[in-house]
Formats: sequence, C-alpha cells, structure tokens
Amino acid sequence: MHEINDSKTPLVYDLQELYRWLIDLSVIQLLEDKKLKKSDFIVTENYNIRLRESASRLLLEKIVLNFNKIAEFKGRSHTYDNVMLENIRLLAKFLENDEEVLNFEIPEIKFYRNDDIEIRKWIMSLTSEDRKRLNINKSTLWYRQKAIRGGKKIKLYKQYQKDIESIKALDAHNNRCVVLKSHSEYIKDK
Repeated sequence: MHEINDSKTPLVYDLQELYRWLIDLSVIQLLEDKKLKKSDFIVTENYNIRLRESASRLLLEKIVLNFNKIAEFKGRSHTYDNVMLENIRLLAKFLENDEEVLNFEIPEIKFYRNDDIEIRKWIMSLTSEDRKRLNINKSTLWYRQKAIRGGKKIKLYKQYQKDIESIKALDAHNNRCVVLKSHSEYIKDK
C-alpha cells in the first residue's frame, strides 16, 4: 500500500492498480489498431512524454469501452465499472467493520482473436499452388497478406476460419502420416 500523505489520496492509487490492466489493454488496442501516430506524442521540456489532446480523447474512448465490457461477476453479468464500484462498497463495509473479510473479486476479461501469430505465419507461407489447391480467391489471399505485412489486424470470417482450421488439421494429419511412413521405412531398413 502507498504511504499516508496529507497531500495525496493513497487509497485511490492502490485501488486503481486493480484495474490498471484495463488501461494497459486500451493502450495496446490503440497501438494494434494503428490509431496512434508519432505526432500524437509530445516531449516536454523535462523529457516527459505526453499525449496530445486528440490522442487522449481516443484513449479515453477506448478506456470507457473496456470498462463497459460485460463480465460474469457473482453469478450475474456486470460491467467492469460496476464491478469496481461493488468492490469499493465492499471496502467501505470492511472499513466500517460491517464485513470481517476483504476479498476483491475481479473477473477475467474474455478475448476472442482469430488472427494469432500461427495463423498469420500460415497465411504468409501460402504459395500460389496452395491457394489454388485450397480454393482461396487470389485477391482474398493477396489482401490478407498485404494486411499482415502492414502490421494490421485481419478479420477472419467464420467460414474462412473453418476452412483454415480444417486445412491445418489435414496438414497436421498429412505431416503425421509422413512422419509415420518415414519412421516405418526406417524400421524396415534396420
């Protein structure tokens, strides 16, 4: 915990640490979405780095969205904003001796990403022959690869993702068959 200091409110700083990950998540999302540019940052005369007002607004909007995400909390759906208020109420009850135990509950945020590094590498490795064999449109593959090269997120629609998963499973099966075949040949040769 922070030290007691008359000019500060240390308990507030301690409570905010419980939700700092939502702020970090918001920053990461802005960076991934390429919403921030180098010009959005200001270096002060003390060499501190600050956000310009427009970038600050973008960050605040993202933070609000993340605090308003729904999570399972005590058997019901709540926003993280409400979860934070409920934990603060619990702290108040504890400080007033109405509660004997203080146990903050913070539900995990659920992420759904369908463009993980493995899939990106797989898409980038597809050749023209692979594309034809897999019946993937030439322009679809080109745009996906262009987005990946540009560091952008790609959206894989459900059917496209199902196709990729079945192809990866088939490739894994074929690789296993090749390994088994080469292993059995190795055994026969001995």
